[in-house]
Amino acid sequence: MKICTVSVLYASMAVLISPTPARSAIEKVVGGGSVHQGETRRIAVIGDGMDFATSVASSDARIGVRLLSKKGLEQGRAKGQVVLEVAVPLDVPKDRDFNLTLKIAPNLYYSKGGSETVRLKVQEYPNSSWKPLFHFAPSWGWMNDPNGLVYVNGTYRLYYQAVPFSRDNEGQLNWGHAVSKDLVHWSQRRDTMFNPPMDLLGSSDDQNQVWSPFSGSAVVVSGEAAKQPPCDCSKLCVTSIFTKNTPIIALQDQWLAASCDGGESFKAPESVLPNLTPSKPDFRDPKVFPYKERWIMVLAVGAKVELYESANLRQWKLLSSISLYSSLTTDGPFVETPDLIELPVSNLKTSQTKWVLTYSEGFTPPTGCQGFRDSTGMPLADPKPKQECEKSRKFSSRSFYIVGEFDGKQFKPESQPRPLDFGSDFFAPQTWSGTPGRRILAGWQNNWRYAHQVPTTPWRGQLSIPRDLGLIRDDGTYWLTQTPVPELAVLRNSAIGRVTRLQDKLLTNKTPRELQNFRSTAFDADLVIDVAGLSKVNSEVKIHLRSGNTGQGMVLAWRRTGSNKGKLSLTRSASEAGGSTSELTQPESGFIGQWLSGSLPLAASTTQRLVSGFRNTQLSKRLQTAQVPVVARGTNNSILKLRILVDRSSVEVFAGDGRAVLSSLFFPNSSDKEFKIYAIGGDAKIVRLVIYPFSDD
Repeated sequence: MKICTVSVLYASMAVLISPTPARSAIEKVVGGGSVHQGETRRIAVIGDGMDFATSVASSDARIGVRLLSKKGLEQGRAKGQVVLEVAVPLDVPKDRDFNLTLKIAPNLYYSKGGSETVRLKVQEYPNSSWKPLFHFAPSWGWMNDPNGLVYVNGTYRLYYQAVPFSRDNEGQLNWGHAVSKDLVHWSQRRDTMFNPPMDLLGSSDDQNQVWSPFSGSAVVVSGEAAKQPPCDCSKLCVTSIFTKNTPIIALQDQWLAASCDGGESFKAPESVLPNLTPSKPDFRDPKVFPYKERWIMVLAVGAKVELYESANLRQWKLLSSISLYSSLTTDGPFVETPDLIELPVSNLKTSQTKWVLTYSEGFTPPTGCQGFRDSTGMPLADPKPKQECEKSRKFSSRSFYIVGEFDGKQFKPESQPRPLDFGSDFFAPQTWSGTPGRRILAGWQNNWRYAHQVPTTPWRGQLSIPRDLGLIRDDGTYWLTQTPVPELAVLRNSAIGRVTRLQDKLLTNKTPRELQNFRSTAFDADLVIDVAGLSKVNSEVKIHLRSGNTGQGMVLAWRRTGSNKGKLSLTRSASEAGGSTSELTQPESGFIGQWLSGSLPLAASTTQRLVSGFRNTQLSKRLQTAQVPVVARGTNNSILKLRILVDRSSVEVFAGDGRAVLSSLFFPNSSDKEFKIYAIGGDAKIVRLVIYPFSDD
């Protein structure tokens, strides 16, 4: 009885305070009108009583929609905002209308409740001439570091840092998700590890719990262990260990999430390695692998790598640390995405194995470097951010490897740090777990110096070609080798009828006639050149990839530097680097060359080994050039072998039997499809050239 009395009094007061409740009304829809195939988009609906929305549904069952957040929730406030997340698969027909029905509960003050409908139209996916054909890239939105690479039940799973609502890395970070049976053809899945955005949480205490899933790894747990915590699965378990980043309280620690459906979805995560007090900086990017009936974790911790062990993936014990830099500054460099891999030495008659530590060198560019654009997307007029960006040019995105021994507790280096990739666009690599007999590596094809300016749409970011790793011993030291996975043969086989072949062909200062009609935006080429006729220093072979009337294309060149030595370079000019995107048109100090001879906060002994090993590298002041020494071998030390992969907006070159790789983005005109090759300063010979065109567009 008392409750009813209170309710009546409350209602009477409401009548005195406010007018008669208005009908439910949508006043504004932000982001509506149309949605593209393959797009995941946020749509904001604003109107009276919207803060009491109770449900939303789509008229097309194939189109996913959910209530993502509610804003402006205050007692007595008339206007409210609801944010919807709409996901349209690629296979939904274009020009199809569908409705989103928003059911609104009655609002005692302002709304009678009811239903409101938002009509949307599906538009054709905005195909881009730069969309990769055989590299993975998300259909829509932002992509950076690959995460949780795992092979399970015949499927390669790729997770990655993703912002599905923006190609500018602005928004809630998730783990994107894609799967493949052959590492060539990828199918995108729904993002995993969603976390509610801050505007869904009411109190500041709740907001302190807002977090993002940063980089991490995944492993397969089978047998009885899969039935135990943290898995609690009836059969096989996929366990992800990742960094939980809570930005408001500047905390990074390690969490675990288990999956009982092969990695398709994950349970609520739990903490497994909390940060310390005081907290360690950049405490992140765990890579976990099995080792002698236990688990080892490789973790980036500021300027060093730390190794941990566990018997159950839940409790971890510190084993040792590896210092990679002598000091840690605000801007960097700091360690990111480490990995520890055991590989057999393939060219020895023994069964010797060595361990390879890989890691990336992170840095934090000033805000002005992140695209030279303000919050509306317009170019910045203020020169100050540009000046701040210039100050940070000593850093760039790059990754390294060190060969050594691992005894279960400590890693002992036995080689100098060497670049994993000598190109400008290869970062945060990781190997797939669960692939016995082979180790497969892939990285993010981009560079934090200009990642926010890459002129692709409606996505930004792609994965490198997966690479098989090997290890050889030569010249008294160990070398990591990388080769494109053999699964790419499926693409070569599909191009058999259009293959271009040249053999024993003289190479002069003109492109051979047989190549004058070659046209393709994506292809795979095997090239063997005899450079004996290029006897003079600075004589060279030049290859223009995706050349045409509008520019010279990406230029791959080998230049003689000694009797049996040469320098391989990969250069993009301003026009091929994206034209008006200002940062990409400037010489990049992070490219191979200048940074090797510059002052870096590496440990002294590391710096000396690094520079002495690649003393002849240099940087082009006019163009963006990545260069690496490559020794010609074979008869008379004159044979140069190259594997060249071109995919619409990227180039990957493998040389030196896989010891040297150069990866780079470029953005040619869609009409530029030519392959030009010629010699300067003498004549060379094409021993063999086979080009497999994957596209005629």
